[in-house]
Amino acid sequence: MKTKQLLLVLLTLAQCSHAQEQYNFEDVKPAVIEFFKRGAGNPDGCDVFKQQLAKNPEDEQARKMMIGFCDSDLDTSKPVTFTEMTSHSSEGRPYVCGIISGQTQLGRKIGARFIAAEPYHLVLGFKYSRRPIAYVTDDGFLVDEFRSQLKAYNELYAKACK
Repeated sequence: MKTKQLLLVLLTLAQCSHAQEQYNFEDVKPAVIEFFKRGAGNPDGCDVFKQQLAKNPEDEQARKMMIGFCDSDLDTSKPVTFTEMTSHSSEGRPYVCGIISGQTQLGRKIGARFIAAEPYHLVLGFKYSRRPIAYVTDDGFLVDEFRSQLKAYNELYAKACK
């Protein structure tokens, strides 16, 4: 009889501890979408570049600018998906790490890794799968800024998501 009671207590404790390890990722998703929505460029700006390029298809600078501005960010007006979402704790603080995927304004696939501080759903770091704006503008500052962002993300990821 005591063995059955002990087994019942152990199973109950195991279920309770497992429930505490699980995290409701659905709470984080709207905050992550809003973060990327605020960070994306003005959708009307893309139309300006498209119109300019339509008037002069040979304008290489307009083509580069269109790609840079219209193909570098997640278009949150289109459907997005979340994958590889995990919860972690670092120095006693909870984090959610994951990937958001969708399309750019030009309809190409793009994704971004993110790290959110919980329970506030505050996105602390992100890294796009590709960032054409950093390279098509031939601006060394943008390339250096992009590399700096990658380095900061990778350092935070190593600390908070492993």
